[in-house]
Amino acid sequence: MNMSPSENSNHFFTSVLEGFVDGILILNLQGEFIYANTPAAHICQQLNTDQNGLPQEIWRSCEALIESRELYGAHPLVIESEITTDLQTFRLRVQWISLEDSREASLLVRIEDQQQSMQSLAVTEAKKYGLTPREAEVWFLRRCNKSRKEIAAQLYITIDTVKKHLGNIQSKKQAHQESWC
Repeated sequence: MNMSPSENSNHFFTSVLEGFVDGILILNLQGEFIYANTPAAHICQQLNTDQNGLPQEIWRSCEALIESRELYGAHPLVIESEITTDLQTFRLRVQWISLEDSREASLLVRIEDQQQSMQSLAVTEAKKYGLTPREAEVWFLRRCNKSRKEIAAQLYITIDTVKKHLGNIQSKKQAHQESWC
């Protein structure tokens, strides 16, 4: 099957957006979806109590950008905000985007799941420093700003064991940094 250059470009664009861990929404000025990648659709479902449409928390940030147009005109501007639920924190970034097929400017909304980002960072660091699976668990929770006491309770270990793991992690981090000098 041959695709036209335009279809090929759209397919590539969609494939790239679907590959992101962050949620990507493209909205019109009325808050209607032009595009939502899978992570964005999932996050919107989590945030919506009625399971329909755009969550109000996201739309408020979009409205702030739309209203700022009177003050800043066409200057590049990014509105940043956070949405915190009982379980998660999402960082929002809303900015203008021009699409080929549309005469009207659109809104690009990037939604970063803070816990997912922290987990990815912790996994990368665990591999980089050669941490054991248990040290990696402790490191992830520490990266999420959990106290030693909270880590111990969550992993069903003693605070002394948490301290021991954190000491081992520090030693491995330091050894890794010294090997790069």
